[in-house]
Amino acid sequence: MVNFDFLTVKKIEEALDYLSKLEKVKILAGGTDILVDLHKKSPRLPYFHYLLNISNIDELKYITLKNQFLEIGSLVTHTQLIEETLINQHFPLLKNAAQTIGSVQIRNRGTIGGNIVNASPAADLLPPLIALKARLELVSREGKRELLLEDFLTGPYQVKLKNNELLTTIRVPLLSEGYFTNFQKIGRRKALSIARLSLALVTKIDSAGIFQDSRVVPGSATPYPQSFLTTQKALNGQKINELDLEKIEEVIAQEMIAITGKRWSTPYKSKVISTLIKRALAVIIHEAGER
Repeated sequence: MVNFDFLTVKKIEEALDYLSKLEKVKILAGGTDILVDLHKKSPRLPYFHYLLNISNIDELKYITLKNQFLEIGSLVTHTQLIEETLINQHFPLLKNAAQTIGSVQIRNRGTIGGNIVNASPAADLLPPLIALKARLELVSREGKRELLLEDFLTGPYQVKLKNNELLTTIRVPLLSEGYFTNFQKIGRRKALSIARLSLALVTKIDSAGIFQDSRVVPGSATPYPQSFLTTQKALNGQKINELDLEKIEEVIAQEMIAITGKRWSTPYKSKVISTLIKRALAVIIHEAGER
């Protein structure tokens, strides 16, 4: 049995007070991960003295446009991402990823901040957010700091969050004209499926039909989501009507193997990740042709 004191707050300042004064504090947002880990007594769950419930902090439940960024409070739920007009207008990639998460109940409770801090290799929001170059605002009594999400992740279920810090805001820079996005996911089954493998693709196609600033971020393919730089380089500079899809499929499979090494799952994953980028590119090329 896990013994701990349960704390609850309604303001950011109250949460920061607890985090600055107490040691071994575990934060509860939506609870869709930590409550399961508690129930299962997961060895992944670190030992803690206090469980700090921040789910009632209304200051962290907002989505707004500010200075060419879309700012998202860390307690925004997956359902809010799906239903928010600003998300649908500027980042359908995020909506599409959020729609694939769990059940209605999970989407109603789970938060974008929790998805990020939990840092599961299969977290559905991490690949699109990394591909969109999302930045995180981390706040403590000592001040604020900002990190790229990709730099925030250090390993499976590991992040650069200090014990006295709270993730408050996710900032996503708006995409300029000519960008296309797509999210692909395959799971063991459709209903309530945790990602077996996913892929977020963001790319710009200029007036000459040439790929630029391509960003390829798979999920569940590597120990934690990260940009596939070799695949991005292979895609940039290619013309959509001359693109060798088989070559791109081979490049992304080999890049995954270079990162993870060969494992029992490699034959399956290498084929699936090739298929996912092929599907994503097919959709984007079709969309570009209709513009």
